[in-house]
Amino acid sequence: MLRTGGLCRIRTLSRAIHRAQLHTVQAERLADFEHVFDNTNQFAAVGNRAVLKVSGLDAREFLQGMQCNDMASANERGMLTGFLSPQGRIVADAFIYALPESSYLIEVDSRVREHIQRMLGFYRLRARVEISDVTSECNVWQAWGPQSPQLSFGSVAHMADTRASHMGVRVVGTNRPSALADFDEQPSTLYELRRILKGVAEGADDFVDASLPLECNLDYMQGVHFGKGCYVGQELTIRTHHRGVVRKRMVPVLFSPEDHTCVPLRVSDEWAPELAQRDVVPSGARARRPGRIGSTAGNAGLALMRVEHVEQFAVQTDDKIHFEAECADGQRVHVSPWLPSWWPKH
Repeated sequence: MLRTGGLCRIRTLSRAIHRAQLHTVQAERLADFEHVFDNTNQFAAVGNRAVLKVSGLDAREFLQGMQCNDMASANERGMLTGFLSPQGRIVADAFIYALPESSYLIEVDSRVREHIQRMLGFYRLRARVEISDVTSECNVWQAWGPQSPQLSFGSVAHMADTRASHMGVRVVGTNRPSALADFDEQPSTLYELRRILKGVAEGADDFVDASLPLECNLDYMQGVHFGKGCYVGQELTIRTHHRGVVRKRMVPVLFSPEDHTCVPLRVSDEWAPELAQRDVVPSGARARRPGRIGSTAGNAGLALMRVEHVEQFAVQTDDKIHFEAECADGQRVHVSPWLPSWWPKH
């Protein structure tokens, strides 16, 4: 049986799908779900986010050594990045926005806010910077649709979201920007569903099993710069990149009842299993270890899986390879993964 919090989340998602004129969508190809919401001008508040501010004469140089992207990108347009442990494991994904007078906003999952603030304070040493929590003064919005590239926000912190195709624009400010007046407001759960269907990892739920930044697709999402100087956790990241082999990556998946044929596949609010942080078990393919499910919305989710298994699943003709997961209540469900269409072609 679903917990009360899970039921509330499902009801909210149901209302979001209904308002988006989507009760059930079917497709023959999994990748078709990536573009379900691309053709309508919409925006949503992004929930569970925290914002830190780093300011001072040494702010740029200090942050250059703390995360895995190049601060030159933040000065130009804002950027996605990651904070890593000294061992090179992901601590948090983050967006960094440049402000006037050598100041920057760092947007992170609210569950890792204190960790990141402590981490910045630990490495500050004699750097001339001030670190403050400005979460109470900030809200985060995401806007998307055909007109989103033309939006103008003036001096409000914002950036084009380049994590995947047609992700839209991300904005951080005190009040809802007037530029969004002609866009339809949607609940944050619809943003989560859209993000997941595109295969975009975000927040603490998606960085499972002490993942590497490349396993979370930060390289594919332009969140890692391989030519910059030293930063915390650099050695393992660069070594993994130069080896050219990343065996596991976060991929989008759809869940369906175990006895369902899965053709055609559906995104629906009618059935939403509780599967966050559960194992994905492959059958018919030799596996060294199971995959792991991250964030979910309705019957969609993200999972850290071996890329070769997903590739085998995509090209099979005899249905010998399939994946399943067990819900908290013991129900087993079928898991259908795919490789996002925006990934680089190798």
